[in-house]
Amino acid sequence: MKKSNLLIVIAGLIGLFVFGLAYAQDDIQSLEHDIFVNRERPAAVFPHTLHADDLEIDCLDCHHIYKDGENVWDESEISDCTACHSLEADGKIMSAIKAFHVNCKGCHLEENKGPVTCGECHPKK
Repeated sequence: MKKSNLLIVIAGLIGLFVFGLAYAQDDIQSLEHDIFVNRERPAAVFPHTLHADDLEIDCLDCHHIYKDGENVWDESEISDCTACHSLEADGKIMSAIKAFHVNCKGCHLEENKGPVTCGECHPKK
């Protein structure tokens, strides 16, 4: 086999390896939102599959769209949390930061599971 062909095969195998590693953790998401421009810490890491599938947490525990006091969110209504929650509270609507902290940290404290400190949710790279 020519040296150039061998290099192409090796490069392809390395590419497949890197691609495989990148998608091996595809359920890990970060709670990255454009409104947070002056961050003190990186976005929180959030393993959605762990919460939704493995722990069987009801989607409505996190996702919500309220109409007449009832949560009417369904999976067809994929939306960004910051569509309603902005940097500042607006009447009864919490700020985005407070909404995340109340929802995520509150559940972790209630269940006595999961991270609750800043560095556990927002690991510095």
